Amino acid sequence: MSAAPSTPAARRPGIAPALLLALAAALLAYLGTLPVLLGVGLALVLSGSGVALRALSHRRARAMAPLPALAALVLGAVASPLGLLPELVAGVAGVAFLAWLADDPTRPAGGVGRARTTLLVPSLSLGIAWASALLLPSGSASIGVAAGLLVAALVALALLVARPGVIDREPAATS
Repeated sequence: MSAAPSTPAARRPGIAPALLLALAAALLAYLGTLPVLLGVGLALVLSGSGVALRALSHRRARAMAPLPALAALVLGAVASPLGLLPELVAGVAGVAFLAWLADDPTRPAGGVGRARTTLLVPSLSLGIAWASALLLPSGSASIGVAAGLLVAALVALALLVARPGVIDREPAATS
């Protein structure tokens, strides 16, 4: 008869993913059409409240933490105009949100490192979109190249989803 595996105690979440999330949300709001103080203030308050909820010990509060952080990014994305810089910042903000989510305090430390394969796919898609927008000449040939690169990213995503052990592995328990 073996003992039931114990769940790790909640740890203190890392500061780097939280700062990256807050900075990306604030920059996205700064580039938006809302007044600067209102937009940046709301983005910082919302992302900060998500970080604060995640630091609480109550399980239900930690489960609700992504909502205000996501609201900060939605606020910035909705208020931002179309353009190269806001789109780049929105993509970086999305990757920052995923990195912050990977740093779950209820799981063992190093979640961002374990999730680097998961973060690779949206980062690769962001890079492909920006490379095709900035470096390829305009015309139908560039659309074909960009479509081919996006199909390659989707195939990579399908392969990663088919093998969940590759995406996120829990560290081996030591006794």
